[in-house]
Amino acid sequence: MSATALPAWEDLRRDYLDPGLPHRLLVRASPGILVFTDEAAARLGARFELEANAPAAPPSALEQIGVADVTADGRRWLEISTGSPRLYESFYRLIGQVSGSVLADIAPHAALARAVELWDTLVAQTAILSEERQAGLFGELLLLERLLQADVTQAVSAWVGPDRQAHDFRLGSVEFEVKTTSSAKRVHTINGAGQLSPSVGCSLFLVSTQIADAGTGGRTLPALVDDLRGLVPSGDLQAFEAKLEMSAYAERHRAHYARRRRLRSPVVLIPVVDGVPRLTPCALAALPPGFASERIAAVSYDIDVTGLGHADGSPEFLAVIPAEASAA
Repeated sequence: MSATALPAWEDLRRDYLDPGLPHRLLVRASPGILVFTDEAAARLGARFELEANAPAAPPSALEQIGVADVTADGRRWLEISTGSPRLYESFYRLIGQVSGSVLADIAPHAALARAVELWDTLVAQTAILSEERQAGLFGELLLLERLLQADVTQAVSAWVGPDRQAHDFRLGSVEFEVKTTSSAKRVHTINGAGQLSPSVGCSLFLVSTQIADAGTGGRTLPALVDDLRGLVPSGDLQAFEAKLEMSAYAERHRAHYARRRRLRSPVVLIPVVDGVPRLTPCALAALPPGFASERIAAVSYDIDVTGLGHADGSPEFLAVIPAEASAA
């Protein structure tokens, strides 16, 4: 039986996890591979048969995953499991990764080590976005919508945040860092000393977006995504969907994103120049030696930019981010 013969996640959840039924699925008879669920869905796990002289099971590199060396049915097994239901879907993908490697004749310990390296990616692909991450993505998509409505060419390509670039958007030599808050004041969290540092040869703008709950009005995150699908040129749709996936947005989670949001106030564009509060590598390096800034490994801080910058509709704003084509 191949790794692809593992049941689909939806089937495993429906048939065994949701009703809480214990189950053993034999993937391969010898050397053995099996997937199991415990009674009441207390655990989801897998076992991989070990050779008699195989080293002891390594300690788990992940707090959420248990790793054990067990004996059952007269055989020795490497057992991996988790008892955290919120991780079951991600963990089932990890089981699939390990099973595929073992079926390709990779030793179970090595296969597990390889799969663990992908754990963060597997979790990101299956986890429901937190409220904070939903709001952040909502703000980025609002700017993308504006660029598309303004007929900005290569708008989807300009959305580079999902590609793990330094800033969220880049149009030529102009970069945009989008920050979204539900606070009544424009207070934003900055992550890292480089987040408000422009790339070499670029100018950087902070896009300050204030949102509020909209009751029966406004839009949900999925509704905004749907609106964008109607705006994105057909040739860019595949890239757009890929960027959504890299942002950990998944269609199967639509029902979880029912919160309706609207703009609390006009978006404000703030040139990141002198007078804008920020910590940068240069600022840290300028600290007196006694502060040992070279030992500062990471920074996260809040800034209040209330009263700074230019509101949407002002000449200064529109000179950088054009008006909607229909409103121009």
